[in-house]
Amino acid sequence: MEQPAAFRTRFHPIVLSGAVTFALTVAGIVALIIVRNDLPAEPARQLALAGLVVALGGFVAPVVRWRRSELAVTGQGLRIRTGFLRAHTTVLPHEAVADVEARPTLLGRLLDYGTVRIVAADGTYEEVPRVARAEAFRDAVRAAAPGSRRRRPSR
Repeated sequence: MEQPAAFRTRFHPIVLSGAVTFALTVAGIVALIIVRNDLPAEPARQLALAGLVVALGGFVAPVVRWRRSELAVTGQGLRIRTGFLRAHTTVLPHEAVADVEARPTLLGRLLDYGTVRIVAADGTYEEVPRVARAEAFRDAVRAAAPGSRRRRPSR
């Protein structure tokens, strides 16, 4: 049975920026082809429709991956779910986590996202980039940890 989450977040919508760039590039190429080649109305309409389908198709996988992603803090530990076709879920008990760090960039500070680095008790670590509310996630993990072995949230 899945534990209810005390804190939950996912990837920040900035992960969709690649799909937006792709869609704008396709739209620009289609517009250039239509304008520069003086195409009749029907072929121009078909090309524009094909470009729209390609541009929108570029959003499918990133949007589903973004919607399915989750980083959660439960009473038992951390649950991290990422991926789309090959979804991957990691569950770490609080005792297995030595620390959690949040590393926002300048843009990340402005838009409230960052890279979360989860340091295991054995010294290994995993980084999850572009996590929404990364600092709040870090603080929730530290607050949920049993005992006082975690560092206090830094500001």
